[in-house]
Amino acid sequence: MTQPLWYLRHQGKVYGPFPVPQIDTALAEGDVTPEWEVSLNESDWLTIAESGQFNCAPPDLPDAAPDSEARGWREERQRARQRWLREPHLTESAVQHDLERDARARQAISTDHAATEALLREEKHKRTSPLAALLATLMVLSVGVAILWGQREKPIQAKIALVADCASLPGDGMNWTSCDKRGLHLPGMRAHNARLERVRLDEARLSGADLTYAMLRGASLRNAQLSGSILVGVDLTGADLSGADLTGADLRFAVLAGANITGVRIDSARLGKAVWTDGRSCEDGAPGACR
Repeated sequence: MTQPLWYLRHQGKVYGPFPVPQIDTALAEGDVTPEWEVSLNESDWLTIAESGQFNCAPPDLPDAAPDSEARGWREERQRARQRWLREPHLTESAVQHDLERDARARQAISTDHAATEALLREEKHKRTSPLAALLATLMVLSVGVAILWGQREKPIQAKIALVADCASLPGDGMNWTSCDKRGLHLPGMRAHNARLERVRLDEARLSGADLTYAMLRGASLRNAQLSGSILVGVDLTGADLSGADLTGADLRFAVLAGANITGVRIDSARLGKAVWTDGRSCEDGAPGACR
């Protein structure tokens, strides 16, 4: 059976529609939270947690972190996610709705509202019947027709998060995911909560940069100059830092699990509560080394 498509609503903004697996992925990555609301028709709303249709389980922490350290790490990462979600950049990903088309779409599916409620009850209690299956099929077909009508001139967006903009200037919340920025020369740049997954920053000169809570998973920072940088809460999981200069950098609460640190200069760097490459949680007061 065709999967239903769900709208998301957060702080008055409507996004979507999206299939269930895409929303599950967004929940796992922290782009949305269980408190966001969902609807099949943009008229009746439930929170993601109340709907019971999505995987709201939080991601696991590294096994090697002690309970007290894991709690601190989780709290810091959660605060980072919340700050990121409050940034205005997320609103740019909202689908622009045409009011007249939306009115036609709502009219087209209003008669199937009872079928939607029946489907939700059946899915929550894991009980299926031929009648429920027939109603669900009719509902999905109606929603599909409405969506195609409302967005016939614009395809459904493929991802909830912003699309990377490699030409954008550095700033809080920017998205340089998978961009090639090798040799970048911007000492002291500020980019809080930036999305920099898999970015290429080899040979970059970023001493004194402030990348607090930036996402740098899988990034390449070979021979990068990051001395004196503020990297609090930065996620460097799987990043290549070989030959990088992190002298005097602030790496508290950073995540370096699986990162390549061959030849890294880390003298006097602050590593309190950071997750080291082998999953250990570093102690406070151990500059330049994870103990």
